[in-house]
Amino acid sequence: MIKQMNSMPLAVLALMIASVSQPASAFSDVRYTPRVTDLATGQATPAQGKTVVLDVPLIAERVNEVVVNVRSSAEGGENLGSGFIIDQRGLIATNFHLISNTEPRRGSGQRGPEPKGAPKLVDKVTVTLHDGRQFPASIKGYDEATDIALLEIVPSGPQLPVADLGDSDSLRVGDWVIAIGNPLGLDHTVTLGIVSAKGRTGFGGQFDDFLQTDAAINPGNSGGPLLNAQGKIVGINTLVLERTQGLSFAIPINTLKSILSQLVDRGRVTRGFLGVETQDIDADIRGLLKLGPESRGVRVIRAERATPAARAGLRKDDLITTVDGQVITSAIQFNRIIASKPPGAKIVIRILRDGREYSLNAEIGEETKK
Repeated sequence: MIKQMNSMPLAVLALMIASVSQPASAFSDVRYTPRVTDLATGQATPAQGKTVVLDVPLIAERVNEVVVNVRSSAEGGENLGSGFIIDQRGLIATNFHLISNTEPRRGSGQRGPEPKGAPKLVDKVTVTLHDGRQFPASIKGYDEATDIALLEIVPSGPQLPVADLGDSDSLRVGDWVIAIGNPLGLDHTVTLGIVSAKGRTGFGGQFDDFLQTDAAINPGNSGGPLLNAQGKIVGINTLVLERTQGLSFAIPINTLKSILSQLVDRGRVTRGFLGVETQDIDADIRGLLKLGPESRGVRVIRAERATPAARAGLRKDDLITTVDGQVITSAIQFNRIIASKPPGAKIVIRILRDGREYSLNAEIGEETKK
């Protein structure tokens, strides 16, 4: 039952997901629009606040064209997943674990452990387009550290549609997102949810930086796109946690953007290397290092011998506060900053040691893992 309160009219502010009738050329003009629905009349009128005007059928119709089914196989079995076309020449983005032969499993939504040394790859990859065309695919490049792979097909027939990549950094917690993929081999399944969190870590990867969403992502969705309310791809669906409901994760699309040119040109990613293991600081570490409550940085756990970190003079229990003047707030952020530096680059590391500040000069090395 709906009751009047304080003699107010019978009306409520409602969050509406409304369809917008507009031509495809105006697709990018979908906006957040404030509305009030009067339950007595059923009329929606402008009001204060924000509601999302979201045309899910239109978005799905347009983006489905770029979503593909990815099937890979090797002696140990096969993987089923998804991907999306990013170039008319036939380049397709997907997950690395779909082409890895380390632990093949049908319809996998789980990543296996990172392989040691050069990874074993599947023997065969087949891509099926939205219109039913099927092509063998070669592996153009891959980066197991971010679970991203780039496939290439030689297309024939009609020109390939191309995905519209968005900006994952602009996402906010609570924004609407749409996942499209092929869960359990069920082609082009569409699910809707919100961004539950950003910057999720702790899954064993050095560069973990996942978007968490409650849009249903199931085994087989891996490699498929996560879309914002404007139909732009903002993530790559990648991870489902066993024994949970509503916990799904995607790689931010800006991660793909940052390594795409290297994957296209070289087939692999070259990253800067320092040779230091760090950890975030918490209340216990602040007490151990006698730091103030507002202290920021990362604690050095270990500086490997004969590495740029050791040569620069980094020691266990140093607190790294800045790199080239950029304030360090987490171990993941620190890893990304170092990885983004080209080998041979000179950097200045500011540290706190035994209550005193020091500046150390380091030269970035090259990560040797391929």
